[in-house]
Amino acid sequence: MYIYLLILTTLAILPLRLAGQTSDSTALFKGSLDAAVISAKNTIHNNITKHHISPLQVKLTPSIFGENDPLKIVLTMPGIQNNSEGDVGISIRGGGTDQSLISLDDVPIYSPAHLKGFVSSFNSDIISGIDVYTGGFPSKYGSRLSGIVNITSKNGDFEKFHGGITVGLLSSKIHFCGPIINNRTSFIISYRKSYFPLILGPIYENIIKANSEYIAQFNQIGYYDLNAGITQKINNSHILDLKFYKGDDIISFIRDNENTSSYIYQDTLKKRHSTSTDDEQWGNTAILLRWKARTQTISANTYSYYTRYQHKYQYQKTQKEEQYFHPKNSFIKSITEQSSLLRKSEIEEYSLGSDLTLDSKKNHTFYMGGKISLQNLNPISENSYLEEYSMANKEDSLYSYNTTQGGYYHLLTASIYGEDDITINKISNISVGIRLTGYYTPNKFIVIPEPRVRGALYITPHLTLKASYSRMSQAIHQLTSSNISSPSDLWVPSTAELPPMISNNITLGLWHEKDYNRLSLVSSIEGYYKISSNNMEYSENYSPLNKACWEDQVELGREKNYGIEFNGKIEWGPIISSITYTLSKSIQQFDNINNGNWFYSNQDCRNNLIIGLTYSPFKNFTISSTFYYKTGKRFTMSDVIVKMGSDLFTYFTSYNPNINNMFVDVIWELTRILTYTQRNGYKMEDYHRMDISFDYNIPHKKFGHSNINLSIYNVYNHLNPYKVNITYNVDRGISLKKLCIFPFMPSISYTFEF
Repeated sequence: MYIYLLILTTLAILPLRLAGQTSDSTALFKGSLDAAVISAKNTIHNNITKHHISPLQVKLTPSIFGENDPLKIVLTMPGIQNNSEGDVGISIRGGGTDQSLISLDDVPIYSPAHLKGFVSSFNSDIISGIDVYTGGFPSKYGSRLSGIVNITSKNGDFEKFHGGITVGLLSSKIHFCGPIINNRTSFIISYRKSYFPLILGPIYENIIKANSEYIAQFNQIGYYDLNAGITQKINNSHILDLKFYKGDDIISFIRDNENTSSYIYQDTLKKRHSTSTDDEQWGNTAILLRWKARTQTISANTYSYYTRYQHKYQYQKTQKEEQYFHPKNSFIKSITEQSSLLRKSEIEEYSLGSDLTLDSKKNHTFYMGGKISLQNLNPISENSYLEEYSMANKEDSLYSYNTTQGGYYHLLTASIYGEDDITINKISNISVGIRLTGYYTPNKFIVIPEPRVRGALYITPHLTLKASYSRMSQAIHQLTSSNISSPSDLWVPSTAELPPMISNNITLGLWHEKDYNRLSLVSSIEGYYKISSNNMEYSENYSPLNKACWEDQVELGREKNYGIEFNGKIEWGPIISSITYTLSKSIQQFDNINNGNWFYSNQDCRNNLIIGLTYSPFKNFTISSTFYYKTGKRFTMSDVIVKMGSDLFTYFTSYNPNINNMFVDVIWELTRILTYTQRNGYKMEDYHRMDISFDYNIPHKKFGHSNINLSIYNVYNHLNPYKVNITYNVDRGISLKKLCIFPFMPSISYTFEF
């Protein structure tokens, strides 16, 4: 880190010249970095805590195996993090990953990740911008407690054809757009396909050098995503959009793990055979139809969308033991056990809504609208077990059971909102609004008022004071059965007995911006406090093998999140440097968890520091680097390990011809019992890494341009833990073993665009 800061300081004092001043997405290839800045400038003189990320910022961020990941850029924003590498979700200001709305063109995407969090579901080729809201929420947004990340996709060009192709180590992708009817109708389409097992699978396994089921899954997984859109200009005031997205992780499995053994014990030959199969798949589908209309004073956005998320995980295991007299090899008995666990999580959402903006000449801007959504959720957990017992000269016996918990749930949500944005004497701005949200589940209907107030005072032309209060509600929950979020987590709705979550958010901060000739400074400091109720967690005795329904295995509690964020950016010639730091705390309390005491949430992260640097020493060449540091992840670990004897008669028996009943219990074994006395009472070692990326553009005289990207992820190969396991060895006793899944990883990719 010290070397990194020295480089940052040295480059900051060099008198270098900016090569260009364009702001379109081709600026990278002209030597300009202007569009790369996260445009905090656009939010300094209003009252919203919002960050905008441009397409060029996505291109300039160090990639993973040549894949520019939009959500990885979001994670560099203040107050935003994921629990660990490989995590699916995004936590905003200490909230759960289910409390962040991730959307594509305002259409929710419920599982926004491929490869179990390795890359996001969004192709950077089709992105025109990313808006991130972390506080001071406009009344337009609801149904989430902590924040909104909305990714806007591009429309096709109405005059010219454009396209490109990228070949990397992880995947290849292609995009193409242009006019169908000049100046009237346009289209855009992009496709991305991975080939992880072919190229990176063997490399990755050799780098990791860990024989675990998690790593093996990456060798058997593939994903794709498809984006398409058609835009129709009805006239200069009316535009119609039709957009489509589909992304699937085709399959992830560990096929037919087999184990066969045999041994002789007291004149008995025992043969054992076991096999297991894992099968997992998930994906998202989204369709949007949108009509935009605008006059001199009114703009309207009317839309209808369908989105669907599906996940299925099935684990099957078979064990068989056969016993024979030795050496006569005559049959004695056999025991066969077959078990299966099936978990399904499915959400379908149908929505219709409209947003209106009315511009007034009297320093008022009015926002109003409404939305109605129907969500069909299908969380299912199914357990089955079959035991077959055969004995020589006796009738076979059979024992089996099958339990299915969960099923279809329907949630109807309707909301209306209104907001007045008022400018007072050009020195202050205040927005007052309210959102009314009604949730209907079978046997219950509830209306929750959600008032919103935001204000900004322009202390000087370069300094703004902002404050806000927002009340938010949410009626869907993601139940996580471990310390790590994953696609297998169940999405469940509020019910008559389990009310929606409600949060109250308060923010206060200062924003500063000033230009000094060639030097531009942007900075902010903001504090936040959020308290929420009706948060849902699995109870302490939860197990996926329990026969109880999920509704009987959850607890309701409350949560507090508070912290302070600092964000600074400096532009000087071809250099852009940035730093974000968050000091925060996140705690929870449930009456029947952790003895009713407050405990740290999974998202608690005391310190989170990110330093970024982008430098263009000469035309067409750019170097970018990012350093990450954060406090280690919270997790639950056993405090006490007890050894006690167990009677294993049902598992191991021995034949003895001198005893009348033939079969007697002869084996006792010491079993370790783990006791978990404190929820999330431990934390892993602190996380840190540095990435670096080199981009070189090659303009072609006749047609298009090429770009070569060389990226190094985790430059100094720090082995950050993904998770920690307790291991036991007879010689060494109890020890902790960490698993790292993202070590030093160089990559190269080639892109051609026209």
